[in-house]
Amino acid sequence: MSPSVSEREEYLTIIAPSAHEAMAQFKARGLDEQGYAIAGKIGRHQFALVSGADSTELFSGGGMFAATFSRKVPA
Repeated sequence: MSPSVSEREEYLTIIAPSAHEAMAQFKARGLDEQGYAIAGKIGRHQFALVSGADSTELFSGGGMFAATFSRKVPA
């Protein structure tokens, strides 16, 4: 089921040292009350920031946990 034309999906990703800390931040920020729900699995990721041909490893190349949440908002 896709969102109606009058709605769009909005995403927010929390990056933390542990899954527990990511979920604690979700609760502390009241994201459930703002309509956010988990969009997928929480897992360890490595991050790179890309700008043109350049790429920089973030967090010293160490893995961090990413939890992505989404909600529908007016378009």
